[in-house]
Amino acid sequence: MVGVLAAGCGGESGAEAEPPPPGGHAPSHAVSHLQEELSDLGYYEGAHDGLFSEETEEALRQLQADEGLETSGKLDRATLAVLGALAGKSDALSVKAVQTALAELGLYTGPIDGDYGPGTEAGVEEVQREAGIEVDGEYGSETAAALNELYQERVLTEKPVAEVGDTTADQAEDERMLRPGSKGRPVKRLQKRLAKLGYRPGPVDGAYGAATTSAVMAFEKHEGLGRDGVAGPQVRSRIGDPRGAGPRKGPKPRIEVDLDRQIAFLVSDKGKVTILNVSTGSGETYDVPGGGTAIAYTPTGRFTVYRKENGIVEAPLGSLYKPLYFDEGWAVHGAASVPGYPASHGCVRTSDADQDFVSQRLSKRSAVIIYGKSRGEQGRGRPGF
Repeated sequence: MVGVLAAGCGGESGAEAEPPPPGGHAPSHAVSHLQEELSDLGYYEGAHDGLFSEETEEALRQLQADEGLETSGKLDRATLAVLGALAGKSDALSVKAVQTALAELGLYTGPIDGDYGPGTEAGVEEVQREAGIEVDGEYGSETAAALNELYQERVLTEKPVAEVGDTTADQAEDERMLRPGSKGRPVKRLQKRLAKLGYRPGPVDGAYGAATTSAVMAFEKHEGLGRDGVAGPQVRSRIGDPRGAGPRKGPKPRIEVDLDRQIAFLVSDKGKVTILNVSTGSGETYDVPGGGTAIAYTPTGRFTVYRKENGIVEAPLGSLYKPLYFDEGWAVHGAASVPGYPASHGCVRTSDADQDFVSQRLSKRSAVIIYGKSRGEQGRGRPGF
């Protein structure tokens, strides 16, 4: 698995990564995190720039060789499990990923804060009980595999239960379910339709990957359906006749965030609308670096982008990918985890790929409009990752 005062979403005072070289790929938050893990484990000595360089790939190969894995140089499921076990409880981003998965499984109700506390440990213990492995609350490779399997089963592939023994009903229902890993013409048709409606499903290639999952989740939120990222019968029925409300009237270009539905409308200078999956303030109490507590609160109102960064900003509460700061230190930024519910410390999270898209279309002085019910107490809200 990969889980303040007016100083930014986690702080504007943190060190900033250099922008990508001309002609290179944009830096990835996930790759930056991988480089940090490999560095901590003694395999990598380069910059944490988010670029999957030859040096990064070689470090990954060395880790895989030492752990008896296939030396592919790729971050596959087995390598992720080993990294999770080696990084342990001190790895805040990995812990946040674990907390997010546990929350979506209904096994954790606390803040997504990277703190491996009693609530997180209790959720891990429940995973261990269900998997029939040693219940010790420790997140090792065996537990990582069990959590992945449970998440795949209950969140990514959940479907209505047919009558026991009714294999015909099971097969018919399964054929109507498109989910991460699905491939073929039905997926391609889904991607084309999502793109036509203004979502970002990624390449129209018939492969149901992360971008398609995020786009489906945004569509589900827009239409008031379940938020699992799976295109089941409800999604596939509604997608031909969507009924959810679109953006309000406002200046162009702008990003308009609907807190109630956890989606954002990116409106271009020519009025074209793109609908994005986002996650905002959870309303939970969290510890502020340096002392004290604050509420994970997202402010509402009309704002203007006053600062724009083109790389990764390291801040006290986490890494921000291409943040667009709009109020004191609150920002719209890319993040590794954008679940179906409010989970941030107050900022507006998008996926890294969606943030690339947003950053290209908004600049300083672009409008940011946020409405709906914000969780938590306004007076105790501070900028947070």
